[in-house]
Amino acid sequence: MKTFSTDKLIRFQHCDPGGIVFTPQYFNLFTEVIEDWFANGLNFSFSQMVVKNRQGIPAMKIVAKFMKPSFLGDVLLYHLTVKRLRKSSVLINIVASSGPEKRCSANFLLGFSEISQIGLTEWPRDLYKRMMEYSKESD
Repeated sequence: MKTFSTDKLIRFQHCDPGGIVFTPQYFNLFTEVIEDWFANGLNFSFSQMVVKNRQGIPAMKIVAKFMKPSFLGDVLLYHLTVKRLRKSSVLINIVASSGPEKRCSANFLLGFSEISQIGLTEWPRDLYKRMMEYSKESD
């Protein structure tokens, strides 16, 4: 099982006036990590998926935990793994840390859909195979 990792610099736009990450901004950072994983880990960019293929990955459930604050100028290391992969959905876990400190984590249940249709559709076969490399289990 592979892990996708990427760094994110905490910028002023992520922070409240005191220089502490404003909690909702973590969700923007998590989304950036997912987008980076699709582009760099799965070779299936959001621009290809959304604009070219008219597909999307709607969030079906998100559970997040916040352990310690992050501050302006921190660099967070994000690790993404697949907890469960199904034919039309994926449960991913993302953990962010700064050095030895775990700052936050989230589980995202994402579906796969054609934008022109209502409901979920199956992942493209090649994408599914690449996602399996990050998964502990699959069906």
